[in-house]
Amino acid sequence: MSQTFPKTQLWFMDWHSRVLDHDPISDYFSPTPFQPGVYPGMSALIALPLNLPCDITFTKLVSMPRPLPVFEAHDAENGLLFFQLKGHDKFLKSVPVPGKGEINTDTSIPKNWERFLPMTEDVMRGLSTLLTPQSASLIDVATGKVLPPVKPGVGFLWSLGETPLPLAANIQNIEQIGRLPARHEAEISFIRNADQPPFRVHVRRPS
Repeated sequence: MSQTFPKTQLWFMDWHSRVLDHDPISDYFSPTPFQPGVYPGMSALIALPLNLPCDITFTKLVSMPRPLPVFEAHDAENGLLFFQLKGHDKFLKSVPVPGKGEINTDTSIPKNWERFLPMTEDVMRGLSTLLTPQSASLIDVATGKVLPPVKPGVGFLWSLGETPLPLAANIQNIEQIGRLPARHEAEISFIRNADQPPFRVHVRRPS
């Protein structure tokens, strides 16, 4: 008998630091900027740990009549995913067109704009904490310097002060911050490039 794992709700970030959302006007995917404390209207329930490739059905927060296509999630390496249209040689793609951007399935060759970062609720909370100054104080352990909030960047590479912060490599660290209660603190060793030591940051949540 095969083991059944409980399903976890996941949200997805694109190459441009936007999240997959739902546009109720077009009743289809829409990319929107990551907003602290706001959960996008498009998500998926997936059993963790991921056993790729696997079918994935997106669900809408606002129920609308148009059925969404079924995709197959594939490993895009380094904790990222490709979403292939089930039964077709087409991939979900986030295009940085002027304005909000556009989500389509017009490509058969998955490259950068076809990669997505899966995010649990703890990751969403952790990123919200790192983006919001009043949610936590961030202190460089080596220098004692107070750090500014993280800044989003392209290619899943954000920055914490002058330090590049690869999101996929630091998912567990971000989840830890997302689980940190008020009035608690923790020292986080953020992963940098392979040839650099971890960036140690003291994170303190206010009351």
